[in-house]
Amino acid sequence: MQRERFSLNNTLKHLLFCLCLLCLAGGVTAQAAEDAEAVVARLAKQLGVKPADVAAGPIPGLYRVRLGPQVAYVSADGRYLVRGDIVDIRSGNNLSAKARAQARLDYLKRFTPADMIVFAPRKVRRTITVLTDIDCGYCRLLEHDRPALNRLGIAVHYLFFPRDGVGSASWDKAEAVWCARDRKTAFTAAMRGETMPAGKCNTAPLAEGYRFAHLLGLDGTPAIITDEGQLIDGYLPLAALTDVLHVNTAQSATR
Repeated sequence: MQRERFSLNNTLKHLLFCLCLLCLAGGVTAQAAEDAEAVVARLAKQLGVKPADVAAGPIPGLYRVRLGPQVAYVSADGRYLVRGDIVDIRSGNNLSAKARAQARLDYLKRFTPADMIVFAPRKVRRTITVLTDIDCGYCRLLEHDRPALNRLGIAVHYLFFPRDGVGSASWDKAEAVWCARDRKTAFTAAMRGETMPAGKCNTAPLAEGYRFAHLLGLDGTPAIITDEGQLIDGYLPLAALTDVLHVNTAQSATR
């Protein structure tokens, strides 16, 4: 009987011990969650972004930060900033690519069709946004391909990125096109090398396109962003571009 009581007492002690451990574990988990929230708030304030732009990264101790259309990683103490790809070796997946694509798409939401020069077919299958420079030879090649892209159901949205900046000849040409009565006609003519008369209007969208390009870290044109957020840095011939977009060139959309 004594042995039975002793065994029961030990069992009760063991259960109480386990319950204490569970309570402590729950407290630690809650504390860790509170600490993570505090880290996010501190990093957001330190980096000048919204708390929603900061999240735990795929590697413990690193936080993913969205800086406009860019994505980087920062240490929990805010001392180290890492810009690069995190790749899962087991799966081969680039864990940074999807986050970057989404960041570009979210930033593009700042622009409306009224802020761009839009060439779109009646039936749109895919959409690309192009940062372009009137004095860029490869941009002119892309504009040469643009009617064929439209026929295939691919809408082309142009944002200006005169690489030489404000006051340059390229910037003045972009302003002349933007301030024209018929922007699309003026753009097509300018891309053929024709001179457009100068005009005066609100050129804020031109400046915003230029800013967007710099936030992306671009130094060349054209730069193409697909409707899935993929960045194509440079010109691709028609067949190569439609291949990237998974558009069958044998199927022509309605004009």
